[in-house]
Amino acid sequence: MEYDSSTTQRAMPTHVFRSPSAEFGLIPSPDKAYTICYEYYRLPVDLISSTDVPALPEQFRHVITDGAMHYAYMFRGETQEASMLMGQFEDGIKNMRSLYINRYDYLRSTVRPRHPSSLHAFGDR
Repeated sequence: MEYDSSTTQRAMPTHVFRSPSAEFGLIPSPDKAYTICYEYYRLPVDLISSTDVPALPEQFRHVITDGAMHYAYMFRGETQEASMLMGQFEDGIKNMRSLYINRYDYLRSTVRPRHPSSLHAFGDR
């Protein structure tokens, strides 16, 4: 479907697209206000000060510590402990990916258009 930015064709949107600038658009242009629900991913922020909080769910914040401790043990030359923590770190990353990233992008309309033929069953004309 080709995008038409003209204001003459306004109706209930049937398609959503993402532009190269990461903005979303609707086709056709909406004829009134609609509520749209969707999921998104945001990029993490750098943890610079001691009061910064990671943008991870609380249940996975230990994964950051496991990765940091791996590098601390490597720095100290304690390879056995470093290997153990690297395994825990990788398991934590795999768990996060399976829960939050390994999903398919999809949009599904829950709007059921009313066609004149479907109204005959209810006696409306």
